[in-house]
Formats: sequence, C-alpha cells, structure tokens
Amino acid sequence: MEPRELLEALVAVVATLSEAAATVSGPYGDVLLAMSPWSLHKALGTFIGHLQDTLGHPGVTSLGRALAALRANQGATWAHVTAAASAWRDSVATFEDNWARLAREATELRDTCRDTATREATTAATANTLAGDLKDKAARWGTSLDSLVATAWQLPLALDKEEVASVVAAHDARMEAAANEEEAATKAMEEAVVAANKAQAATRREQRAEIALGPLERLVAACDKATTFPRELQRQLGDIEAALKGTNEASPDVPEALVAMVANAERLWEASARLATRHLVGALGDIRRLLSSRPGGHAVAEWCQRATEDIPKLLQGQ
Repeated sequence: MEPRELLEALVAVVATLSEAAATVSGPYGDVLLAMSPWSLHKALGTFIGHLQDTLGHPGVTSLGRALAALRANQGATWAHVTAAASAWRDSVATFEDNWARLAREATELRDTCRDTATREATTAATANTLAGDLKDKAARWGTSLDSLVATAWQLPLALDKEEVASVVAAHDARMEAAANEEEAATKAMEEAVVAANKAQAATRREQRAEIALGPLERLVAACDKATTFPRELQRQLGDIEAALKGTNEASPDVPEALVAMVANAERLWEASARLATRHLVGALGDIRRLLSSRPGGHAVAEWCQRATEDIPKLLQGQ
C-alpha cells in the first residue's frame, strides 16, 4: 500500500466506527450482548478509548536527529543511532500490538453481536411456540367448559327425592369442574399474552442486533486493513536496522540511502500522529456524543473528509 493509502486506512476505521455507533445511538438503541455483562454502548465506548490511545502515539523520533548529529560531528556516534533505532522499533512494536488488539476487539464485538441476534431469535421462536400452545389449550378448555355448562343445566323434569339429590350432586360436580376449566383457560390465555409479549421484545432486540451487525462487520475489515500500517513501519525499520549493521562504525560518513530510508519512515510515522491530533481524536469525541444522541455526532463525516483531504500535506511534513 502507498503511504496515502496507509493513512486513509486509519481514517476508514474512525468513519466505520461512527456508522456502528449511529445504528445503536440513543437510550433505546442499545443492545445487551449475549454471554457478556456489557451492552453495545459500553463496548463501543471502551473501543473508542483504546482507539484514541493507539492513534495518539508520539510522532517525533530521535533517529533522524541522531543521524543528523553524527553527520554534523556533534558528539553523536553510531551507538547513539543504533539505540535510537531500537527505541523507535519498540514504540512501533507497541503500536502494532495495540492495532492487533483493536482488530481482536472488533472481531469479538462482531461475533458477540451475532450470537446475541441468534439468541434473541431463538428466544422469540420459543416464546411464540409457547404462546401458540397456550392459546390452543385455552381454546380446548373453553370448548370443554361450554360442554360442561350445557350438560350441568340439563336436569330431568320428573325425579323422586333420591334421584333429585343425585342429580343435584352431579350438577354441582359439573359446575365445579366448569369453574376449574374456566380458571385454567383464563390462566392459559394470560400466560399466552405474557409469552407473546416476550416474543415481541426478543424480536425487537434481535432486530437491533442485526442492524448493528453490518457496520460491525465493516469495522472488523477496516481494522484488519489498518494493521497494515504498523506492519509497514516495522518492515521499514527492519530495512533501516539492516542498513545500520552494514555501516562502518569507525567512519562518520552516513550513507545517503540510509538518510532517505529514515526520512521516509519518520515522515509516515509523524504524519499519522498529526492526522490523529488534527482530525481523528476530535472525530472520536463526536462519536462518543453520537452514542448518547448528543449534538455533534453528525460532524464525524466532516472530520473524516477533512482528514482524508489533509493526508497529502501531512506526508509532506506540513
């Protein structure tokens, strides 16, 4: 990837994160994540914090200054240059680890959101089945109740004393059974309503999770692409350290090729730091506001547009 594309990949992560936040913004857009104490709001807030820490790396290195001091015979030695290169490589290694962590977090968030949608779909289906079964039971009990009541009131017209007592007892038994059937039918209908409401709530939660899943898929892809940036810096630093091993430490002469390699790597490193401080950190603040539906969230696209337009100047050290 070209330097411009490497920096654009960082902007893309912020832009995609904004899309994910927009899908769940506001107090009623949150998603409770399956098998996790977190909600999507809280998880995205943590991700924003980690991204801000990663983007805000120190841009200035001491390697270029050490080479310049060596060339100007201002007390620097090749040992100073080597130490500066090693320290920078440690910083870039931390930067790479942080981006790898962000990529893992995005993947875990996407997977958890997908699991949540699946869980809620299962909950809705189970509750709908239960509601249907309860309604069927209530209907059967209702039919039975009608039959019992009709039978209970079918009394013979001519009965002797003993027969009357027997019929009355049978009538009372049928009426008691009818009352029990009515109570069971009423309870079944009440439980069916509860189950139906549970199904509707689970369906709404499933839909929110499904809506968030698309932007989270794109966030995973954006983070994976952004990890190319620290890997490219590590590659360039590897070339610089290989060139340092081939230098004559007894000579103060600094190869022009080495100077150019360091300048290119430092320009990319410092451009990413300025990109963050000028544009991306501000955009992340607006994404936080977007999550809570506070004013300012719609400015994220403008931040990212200005960041993309500024990249050529940043690569020129402006």
